[in-house]
Amino acid sequence: MRRKPGWPALTLIPLLLLGACARGGGEAGGEAKTGAENPPPDGPVTLKLYSLGAGINTDTDVNDIFLKPLKDKYPNISIELIKNMNLDQLVASGTIPDLIATSNYYMISPVELGLASDLNDFVKKEKIDLNRFEPEAVRVIRNFGKNGELYGIPFSLNYGMLAYNKDIFDKFAVPYPRDGMTWSQIIELARKVTRSDGGTQYVGLDPGPALSLVRAHSLPLLDAKQEKAVLTTEGFQKVFSLFKEIYDIPGEISPDNKLNYGINGFLKDQKLAMYPYWISAFATSLSAAGDAAKSFDWDLVTYPTNDHRPGVGREIDFHLLMVPPSSQNKEAAYHVIKTLVGDEAQKAMNSGARLTILNDLNLRKQFAASMNVFEGKNISGIFKVTPAPLPPSSDYDIKIYSILGEALKSMAVDKQDMNTVLRTANEQANQYIQEQKSK
Repeated sequence: MRRKPGWPALTLIPLLLLGACARGGGEAGGEAKTGAENPPPDGPVTLKLYSLGAGINTDTDVNDIFLKPLKDKYPNISIELIKNMNLDQLVASGTIPDLIATSNYYMISPVELGLASDLNDFVKKEKIDLNRFEPEAVRVIRNFGKNGELYGIPFSLNYGMLAYNKDIFDKFAVPYPRDGMTWSQIIELARKVTRSDGGTQYVGLDPGPALSLVRAHSLPLLDAKQEKAVLTTEGFQKVFSLFKEIYDIPGEISPDNKLNYGINGFLKDQKLAMYPYWISAFATSLSAAGDAAKSFDWDLVTYPTNDHRPGVGREIDFHLLMVPPSSQNKEAAYHVIKTLVGDEAQKAMNSGARLTILNDLNLRKQFAASMNVFEGKNISGIFKVTPAPLPPSSDYDIKIYSILGEALKSMAVDKQDMNTVLRTANEQANQYIQEQKSK
C-alpha cells in the first residue's frame, strides 16, 4: 500500500494492524431489494460516519440523508457523525468509522490508507444491480480496484450546468446561450455582454478555477506510471488558451485583479452574466439566496462542451459510501447502503438538493422538485450532454491543481507567457512529487 504523501508512516500502523481489505468477486444481480430477506440487527446499533468532502457536515444532514429513509425499516440503527476531525487526525487517533461518505475526488485517500473494504460480495449477496447507476460513476469506482475490488457504492450525483442572467443579455440585446454550445461560442457571447453601463461593470463569464476546465477536458496530471507531471501537453495548452481568451476580454478581470466572482457574483451581485457550476450546489445556493434569486430572470443550459468533443460536458462528480475493513458493524452499514440506493430513498433525495445516482432521465428531470427553485427553468436541458470521463487520480492531485491555479493567475494577471507558466508549473509539480516520495 502506498501511503498518502506527507503523512508520517507511524500514523498508518494502527490501521494496518486492524486488518487488510477483504477480497470478493461476482457480478451484481437484479435491482436492490427492500424486503425483509435480510433482517435488521438485533438491538440498537450506532454507526460512526465520517464525511470526507461529501457535504455531510451537520446532524441535520445526517437526518435528512440517512435517518429519514432508515426510520421505517431499521429504526434501531442510529448514526453518529464524526466531527471536527480531518483525515490526518482520524488516522493518527486510530478512530475507525463504520461508514465513510466521500466524493470521487477524495476517494483515493481512504483506499490508499486501507480504510476501504471490497464490496463485491455485498453487491452479489444483496443482488444490487450496478447497471441502475450512472455508468461513469461505477467505472470510476472500479478503476480504484487494481484486482477487481469494488471499494464503494455511489449514492448521489452532480452534474455540470451553465446558469445565465437573462436580464443582462436583454440589456445588451444579445441572444441567450443555448443547450450544446461550445466553449468558443460561450466565450464569444461573453465578449458581447462584458460591458460597463451606468457605472456598473458587467462580467460575461466566470469560468471557475483552473481545475474545472482541466478536469472537464479529462486531462491527466501525471504520466501513465504516475511518476512525472505532464502539464505542458497540447491538452493543457488548449485549456490555458481558453482561459487566456476569457481573461483577455476587457472588464473580465476586476480592477483589484479578481478572476473569480463565484455564485454570489451571479445570484446576489447580479453582475455576472454566465456561471458554470454544479447543479446540486446551485440548488442549495438558490434556496439560501431566497428573494435575491427571485429578483431577476435567469435560466440554465448545458455545461459548455469541448470544441473537439461535441456532446460531452463537465466531468462526473458523485458521492459514495465506503465500509472500512475493521468496522465492527459491517452488517448494519450494509443495511444503510442498501436502503440509500433503493428506489424510495433515491426519489426522496432527488426531490431535494442531491441528484439521484440512478441512470433515470425522467427522475433526474424532477430534481429539487420539493424545493421549487427550478420551476419554469430548463432543468431537463442540462442532461443533454454526457459527463466527461474523469482523468486518473493520484495522491498529488490537490497540490498540483493548486500549482495550476497559481500558473493561471500568473498568465491572466501578470501577463506571463502561457508556455512559460505551464513549464514552471510542471517543474514545481515534479519537485513536489520528488519531495513526497523521499519522505
